[in-house]
Amino acid sequence: MVVISGRAKLLESEFEGAVHAASVMAATSRDEPGCIDYRFAVDIEDGLVVQLLEQWESSEALDVHFATALFAAFSEALLRAVDGAAEFTRFGVSSAGPLFG
Repeated sequence: MVVISGRAKLLESEFEGAVHAASVMAATSRDEPGCIDYRFAVDIEDGLVVQLLEQWESSEALDVHFATALFAAFSEALLRAVDGAAEFTRFGVSSAGPLFG
């Protein structure tokens, strides 16, 4: 499994458009083969920060996702909307299960 975790502070003037684009990106991505989950959330400590969490079955599935036209368009939109630098981390996960039990 591959997990992507990220955060980006958005420009206030671009926030609404970026959130809409993120919503479309998440819904479309969840329908892609190999996508386990794809979520954006607004940070409760800073309302202009958006958090990202993606889960993919494999690196290959993630690579296919990165090659889509939607990903390219979303990346361009995100670059225009980000205030500063976005942070993304890729994790390779060998096992996963419930936190308790």
